Amino acid sequence: MRGKKPWAFPLFKKHSMLNINMINLIRRNLLVVVLCTSFSVISCKDVWQDHNELNIQALDKTLIEQISEDSNLSLFKTYLEQTGYDKVLASSKSFTVWAPVNSALQNLDQAIVNDKDKLKSFVGNHISYQSYFTNTPKPSLIIRMLNGKNTTFTALKFENASIVDADLYVKNGVLHTINEASVPKPNAWEYLQSSTLATKQSKFIASLERTEIDTTNGVRLFVDPVSGRTVFQEGTTFPVQRNSYFQNVSNISSEDSLITCIILTDAAFDFEINKLSSFNHTPNVLKSDSLTKFNAVKDLVIKGVFDLNSLPDSLTAVTGVKIHLDKNAVVETRQLSNGVAYVVSSIGYKLLQNKIPTVLIQGEALDSLRTPTAPVYKIQKDPSGKLFKQIQVSNITSSPSPLYYYRYKAKVYATKYAVYWRCINDIYATPISMAVKFNPLRKYDVAMAAMDYKDVPPFNAANPVTYRLEYLGEYTVTDYGDLYTFLVSSLGVTSLAPTALSLDYIKLVPIN
Repeated sequence: MRGKKPWAFPLFKKHSMLNINMINLIRRNLLVVVLCTSFSVISCKDVWQDHNELNIQALDKTLIEQISEDSNLSLFKTYLEQTGYDKVLASSKSFTVWAPVNSALQNLDQAIVNDKDKLKSFVGNHISYQSYFTNTPKPSLIIRMLNGKNTTFTALKFENASIVDADLYVKNGVLHTINEASVPKPNAWEYLQSSTLATKQSKFIASLERTEIDTTNGVRLFVDPVSGRTVFQEGTTFPVQRNSYFQNVSNISSEDSLITCIILTDAAFDFEINKLSSFNHTPNVLKSDSLTKFNAVKDLVIKGVFDLNSLPDSLTAVTGVKIHLDKNAVVETRQLSNGVAYVVSSIGYKLLQNKIPTVLIQGEALDSLRTPTAPVYKIQKDPSGKLFKQIQVSNITSSPSPLYYYRYKAKVYATKYAVYWRCINDIYATPISMAVKFNPLRKYDVAMAAMDYKDVPPFNAANPVTYRLEYLGEYTVTDYGDLYTFLVSSLGVTSLAPTALSLDYIKLVPIN
């Protein structure tokens, strides 16, 4: 007590009493909070328990175990065991299963039940990799199933089936129960092959299949000096079946993308053959027939799925050709695993400039040339501001035999073409004279068909006429195939009056 100030103890006692009162107040408030929280938890317990039990009650079970415990899925379980998918659903990988109830399988086609491969495809059409809950689609989702097919999933539907019980989360995935079986849909090629309305289109595309040797992983040994072919180590190459329609137009058997596939009835197919045959004429009758049929079916695949009730006026095929599909011409519609198919009695398109396209020969796209000096490529700008490339050779001072020329190769149909060119003469202050000649053969021939020589006036930037596309005349192609076009220099030029070759492009426009 000695040394302590006389006022210290009363002050300490006063402050201690304040602290004790404050602590008691805090304790009472905390008790109220705890009690309120407890009542809230108790009042919400039933709701959250019901919610959580649906999601975690089966986390110790695999999909096959959960399915086995549901008596309403016993028939689906039997099919899982028959196809070996029961072992798949017992693995550690993650899956989603849309399991049909027993009543949905009672009337399953016996052709499926009694065929091992068909049954496996059927069961696999109800299983996918990964976990998909009903809140995943927004609003729908295309899912690849274990059988390789694509299926549409929404919050309420699996294809046409309604989801009865949803989102049962188990150890290796998610289980949904559905009220209808989902039979695998055919892809476009499978459906075309099965159609009795379009046998001619199907048979023709099937005829384009051939056997090739796949050399992708082949070990090259040497090149045969006689045949010029590469010889591969035995066992590193193997034969494969390939279809030129799938390679050059669209692989309509693929499940990797969605398409709209137009299928011609046999009558519509014959109508198209008659309409197109003259344009595909060749000396070989069989080749002409094959070309005509290919031309009839090559423009019938469109990327994406188009609904029949909201079709645009024109659809652009994967080949770039615009076609018109009249809904009144549709005789059958089929949903596919890779899109939709429409069987039609007719198809519309603009024959010339579309089905039989305009041929544009760019000056710089040379197949060959014969010139006294190397050509110069000059980038120009037309009055609209668009850039284009001009190929030029100047200072041609003689007219040898054969003449100097540019040669181009293009695929043309058997029809009449209007011939145009666009040439810019920014080389001389006097006109240059050139001509266009045609030959189905590669060789330059003085007797080949030719347009008249035409002068190209000196270029004048202030005069748009000097940029103009010039009409040269008409040329009739007798046979479908390769056409060699020659741009030739003028005759009788000298060192005192030189000429040149200059070209932006040549255009061949099909006409009646």
